[in-house]
Amino acid sequence: MSFERLIAGRYLRAHRLPRALNYLRWATLGLLLLTVAVFIGHQLVDRHLSQHLSQFMWDLRGWLRAAKFVTVLATVLVGILVELVRRLTIVSTISTFSLFLGTGVLVTALSVMSGFEQDLKGKILGTHAHMVVSTPDRSFTDYREALAAVEKVPDVLAATPFLSGEVMLTSQSNVSGVILKGIDPGSIGQVTDLVKNTDQGSINNLLHPEQIQGLDAQPPQPLAAPPRFDAGTQTGDAQAGDAQAGDAQAGDAKAAPATAQGPRAPSEAVQPTQAASAATGPEASAAAPPTRDKIGSATPAPAEPAATKPKRVLPGVIIGRELAKNLRVYVGDLVHVVSPMGEIGPTGAIPKARPFRVAAIFFSGMYEYDSKYVYMLLPTAQKFLGVGDEVSGLELKLRIPNDTEPVMHAVQSTLSSTSAANGFDVQDWKHLNASLFTALKLEKIAMFIALCFIILVAASSIVSNGIMLVLEKGREIAILKSMGASNGAVLRIFLWHGLSMGVLGTLLGALAGCAVCWAFDRYGLPLDTEVYYITKLPVKVNPSELLAVVGAALSLSLGATLYPAWLAARLRPVDGLR
Repeated sequence: MSFERLIAGRYLRAHRLPRALNYLRWATLGLLLLTVAVFIGHQLVDRHLSQHLSQFMWDLRGWLRAAKFVTVLATVLVGILVELVRRLTIVSTISTFSLFLGTGVLVTALSVMSGFEQDLKGKILGTHAHMVVSTPDRSFTDYREALAAVEKVPDVLAATPFLSGEVMLTSQSNVSGVILKGIDPGSIGQVTDLVKNTDQGSINNLLHPEQIQGLDAQPPQPLAAPPRFDAGTQTGDAQAGDAQAGDAQAGDAKAAPATAQGPRAPSEAVQPTQAASAATGPEASAAAPPTRDKIGSATPAPAEPAATKPKRVLPGVIIGRELAKNLRVYVGDLVHVVSPMGEIGPTGAIPKARPFRVAAIFFSGMYEYDSKYVYMLLPTAQKFLGVGDEVSGLELKLRIPNDTEPVMHAVQSTLSSTSAANGFDVQDWKHLNASLFTALKLEKIAMFIALCFIILVAASSIVSNGIMLVLEKGREIAILKSMGASNGAVLRIFLWHGLSMGVLGTLLGALAGCAVCWAFDRYGLPLDTEVYYITKLPVKVNPSELLAVVGAALSLSLGATLYPAWLAARLRPVDGLR
């Protein structure tokens, strides 16, 4: 085998002096210096000049960040191409470099898709549980016994009940259809990442609605009804006017009583009361000097601002960031939950509506969840939906999320043995999101097949290189056979020649792809958070996918080498020496 490798290596290497192409290294050196300059310039702008830049120069920071990755990539590609040209023949360099590009692109693309899949999986498992227990054929009223039973399963870390239903959430500016979910604040944090994802407010506001921002710690006290004065009365009006004038003269400034319509906005003009207009005498005139309105009529001076009525203590709800943007509400604002399943009135079904306050705002990173889910206390949700002491199911968190099959059988057997009522349905996150992950898997397979055509093009260049080598070196092949080389030896020579290009290009491409993925994971490629909900490009190198890419590249390289090797092995010495 050493003889065949020696001959194959002589056909693979270039037959010229290395110093003839030393000038090509200046291109790599220039790109390397440019990369260093771009890195230094970006660091200087970020650390020292960020406070002194104009808006135009500040917008150029994104271009500098992109230029860093482009210059590094160009430096690596040009450097590898220069070194291959200096050591291999031109045809061998083209074939090897094509395999290098195809393998590197395929590894990077699959790693990026795996990164997005892992990020999506983490957000789904953070918002929802690993496993759900429900009773689709009956009411789930024995959930307390079932909860105590599933918590004893060894691989179940925590469990919590939930109640879900479709409702509408309205505010003063917009309305949106949402999924209402009643939860237990004491155990929801052990099953999902709702507590961790809470961006504003706190989940404890569900238990203590009086602590919501903008509310007082104590419930509001009822306001005393203000005295009403009729225009037809004379004695009462005069007495009330004298009393108010005396209070004003004594310096006791009292706020105007709140009306039935609630406190007025600060921008509204305060209208005079009938009692103030009935006041007469020099004392009343001194207490309230007349002013002129837009039409020139004399009106009393505006009274002091009315006392603000304390907000009602209402149950709280937790909504997503996108839903809060859509409804234009903040923590402490008032919203109404409307359920179509209301009572039957004279004109038909009457929707049920109840006011709530925004207790917290969460951010899960997925638009579908941040714009559709609303959480409230489980007893409050049961009362609002009118289902009594009933839940939709139990959410479980497992020790190993990917190994769900044994736990499903254990939970099913435990519930069947401990509960007299049957009809339990146990589903894991793979079944609940089967369509989504199946689509991602098919997309990854399609991407793998599409990018394998790049490797196939590189393999076709290996075929053409081998055929040209057989036609060019026909005389040498005939001399080798006349000296005693067998057909198998010639076959192995050309196999070594093709596999050398395939192995070199595949290994360089796999290493370059892993290096690019490491750079993306270490430094991060920034993304638009308004589109992707992530700050940088997620990357995950899967060892099985990496082995699949390497195996596919080597297989195509070997298949492309077989035909030229077969042509060389069947060449007769007489035909080669002619």
